Amino acid sequence: MKNLLAVGVILLSLVVLGGCGSAQAINPEDVVVGNTIPDFSLTSLEGKTVDKNSLKGEVVVLNFWASWCTPCMSEIPELVELAANSKAKVFGIALDETGLETVKPFVEAHKINYTVMVGDQELFQQFNGVGIPYTLVLDQSQRIVKIYRGPTNRESLEADLKKIQQGS
Repeated sequence: MKNLLAVGVILLSLVVLGGCGSAQAINPEDVVVGNTIPDFSLTSLEGKTVDKNSLKGEVVVLNFWASWCTPCMSEIPELVELAANSKAKVFGIALDETGLETVKPFVEAHKINYTVMVGDQELFQQFNGVGIPYTLVLDQSQRIVKIYRGPTNRESLEADLKKIQQGS
């Protein structure tokens, strides 16, 4: 009986430690400047699929937020302006638990002009997110150039985009 229990514990450990993910999976701790973002696939409010591969070749500002988050609200006008006046693509991932029911009218009311998707806590954790707002600036190969844990502004993001453009 003890041997059977030991074999069960070993097998369970292998399953837990091995995980079910693909070889491409990234540990949340690996979501740091210089590395690429994890694989993901979400549907935008317009019904288009957005995934890691669809971002390749674009400089991207990826912002995690929620409609109830006061610091996130201060960023939205900054991101709207950046999206309107920059070559970078801005993507918002809303973390509202009520999903489209809350996010879609919120996006319309605030005239958000960039692509918005609804994510969840699991996705946020895959990106090593802890608190929102949380913003990643990505170069054309989806390498992380800058991480903002907390609010940022258009001027800081434009400085990051300028560095990418200059190749530094």
